Amino acid sequence: MSTLAHRRPDQTFAGYTQLEVRVCLTCGILYALPEEMLNRACKDPSIWWHCPNGHRWHFPCKTEEQKLKEMKDALACERSRHDQTTARLRATKGVVTRQRKKLEKVVAGICPVDGCKRHFKDLRRHIATKHPDYEGQA
Repeated sequence: MSTLAHRRPDQTFAGYTQLEVRVCLTCGILYALPEEMLNRACKDPSIWWHCPNGHRWHFPCKTEEQKLKEMKDALACERSRHDQTTARLRATKGVVTRQRKKLEKVVAGICPVDGCKRHFKDLRRHIATKHPDYEGQA
C-alpha cells in the first residue's frame, strides 16, 4: 500500500472513503478531506473545516432558501417590468388612436382644433386664419 502522497485523486484511502486534496490559500499546505464532506459543505455554507495549521475554510455557497428567495425576487422584478411595459403600451396605443382620429378628421375636412368641429374645403387656410397658434398645423 502506498502513502497518501503517492495516491491519485481517484484512488480510495484505507478502502472506505474518497479523499480530495486541497491547498490552504493562507499557508499553502496540502491536506486531504473526505469527498463526501466537501460535497455536503458545498451545499451547506454552515459547514466549516480547518487546514492542519488551523486556518478556517468554508464554501460561501447559497442555501436552498436563499436560492428560492432570489428566484422569487427575480420573478417579482420581471412581473413589475412586464406591468410597466404593458402600461406604456396601453398609453402609446391611446396616443396613436387619438392621432389617427385627428388625422381622419383632417382628411375628411373637419377642423382638428378642440371645440371647432366645422367642415372646410380649404382646411389649411381656415387653421391659418382662425387658429394661428395651433401647433399641429394640417
